[in-house]
Amino acid sequence: MEGFANVSRRNFLRAVAASGIAAGTLGLAGCAPQAGPTQSGAPAGKLADTGSWRTAPEPIAEDQITATKTADVVIIGGGIAGVSTAVSALENGLSVIVLEKNETPRMTGLDFGCVNPSLVKEAGLGITEEQQYQLVRDWVHMGANRVRPDIIWKFVRHSGEAVDWIAKKAVAGGCRATIAAMRSNSDTYYNYTYTIEFPDGPLYDIASGSFGVNDVITILRQHISDGGGSYLTNTTACQLEKEGDRVTGAIATTADGAYIRYSANKGVVLCTGDFGANPEMLQDLCCFDFDSFDPEGYINVSVNDGSGHRMGLWAGGAFQAGPQPLMILPQSYPYFYLRVNDRGERYCNEDCDSVNMCVNQLQQHEGKSWSIWDNKWREEIPASLEVSGGMSWDQDFREMGTPWSAETEEVGTHDWEEEAGLLVKADTLEELAEKAGIPAESLKATVERYNELVAGGTDLDFGKRPELMTAISEPPFYALRMQTSLCVSVGGLNVNIDSQILDETGAPIPGLYAVGNTAGGLFGVDYNEAPTPGVSLGRCVTFGKLLGEHLATI
Repeated sequence: MEGFANVSRRNFLRAVAASGIAAGTLGLAGCAPQAGPTQSGAPAGKLADTGSWRTAPEPIAEDQITATKTADVVIIGGGIAGVSTAVSALENGLSVIVLEKNETPRMTGLDFGCVNPSLVKEAGLGITEEQQYQLVRDWVHMGANRVRPDIIWKFVRHSGEAVDWIAKKAVAGGCRATIAAMRSNSDTYYNYTYTIEFPDGPLYDIASGSFGVNDVITILRQHISDGGGSYLTNTTACQLEKEGDRVTGAIATTADGAYIRYSANKGVVLCTGDFGANPEMLQDLCCFDFDSFDPEGYINVSVNDGSGHRMGLWAGGAFQAGPQPLMILPQSYPYFYLRVNDRGERYCNEDCDSVNMCVNQLQQHEGKSWSIWDNKWREEIPASLEVSGGMSWDQDFREMGTPWSAETEEVGTHDWEEEAGLLVKADTLEELAEKAGIPAESLKATVERYNELVAGGTDLDFGKRPELMTAISEPPFYALRMQTSLCVSVGGLNVNIDSQILDETGAPIPGLYAVGNTAGGLFGVDYNEAPTPGVSLGRCVTFGKLLGEHLATI
């Protein structure tokens, strides 16, 4: 089968969500009766006072609580952030209870982003201290100065050792640690680091979407059990408790509806993931009009409802400055080829990173976009990797030292694309336009103009680098309907470098912490993975490990 359309790993990321407080008890909708009208004066990030999600439900009556269990650390959410925090706390001598609302936690992602893990340094691919300084500056700049440089710097200095820590356990559990080949060499979207992946573990199955993170979470769950900790499934934390200013524990419901109190000697950690599956929070906190997007071009794959964000807000925590950033990524890969909207007009510089391209797409009419190329792709794509590349501009699962493969493009993903009606092929541009539903004359004029720019050696319209300008001239021609996805939200509650949630004055709330997508500080306007790709999983492991160590010192 000809053509290419490399379906993103993120297309397979379908799993169940991780689960997600005033003097006395602060509750979560669904676990207790709802309060009355929306409270005014929400402290978080100068947000508008709309949306019932800001209102805490009524406290659960004391006579409804059937039992009390105590541990040094109570962790709400059993995904990668939760299990990393739990194992670290156990290894540092603390007792731990993890509350996971599902039978199986959400297991999503592929690459563990970090700085200078041992595997990378041993391959001679580590970065210098000067490059680390520049990485932080680039990160802050790409976050529009709305990020926490101290948190970023802590990640840069400690993420390599944190992934080493995970890698040792993953390899002992049957995985293989590898360096992913995907890396951007673009001067603007430069990847300073390489990502680590963990293939070939007991659960690893690309076809079903079970990647290394599935094995890592399962292995860490076993470490929790072996270390004497408790990992409770089908247990939904619905209220946090406070004594004065301090968060002291959580009340959760079991599968049969019973209320149990979980008291924390050291702290409660919110590892409940994102809020992308909560339409009301998306509407209130983000800048996109999601209802305006054509469902064939945009899908929301998030499954988390923001329970941790809400509990943190009710406890007095503050959101990072809004609008909250999102991880919007492609479901189909366009590489660097010409992009047109539903009017057949070119609308962007295609020499950008994947997030940039998706945001550009969502600014078009109904979020519609097509990528256009011709029959020279087998030679053009591998040549482009030397000057750019990176995530969504390469092949998933390609390991360092393994060449890019046209056969992988042809065999691995085309049935899905063609059966879904996203990839069309034709011998003329007129026929291609008809199949794609794009105005033929407009598409022909756009391609003619693009080819003129290619021949002239300069992109006068958008400034694309000449080495990535390739003529669309040899039939058959291809048009790939671009799909973007909201994977998760990546903005959250303000935290300090010890992951302690901060109130509106910037003061830490005693006993309350957040790790992973419930915590803010790393991203300003979107999921900017350019300096350190794979940072989403890398942050969970890094700050989970560091928090476990920190809690042992207080």
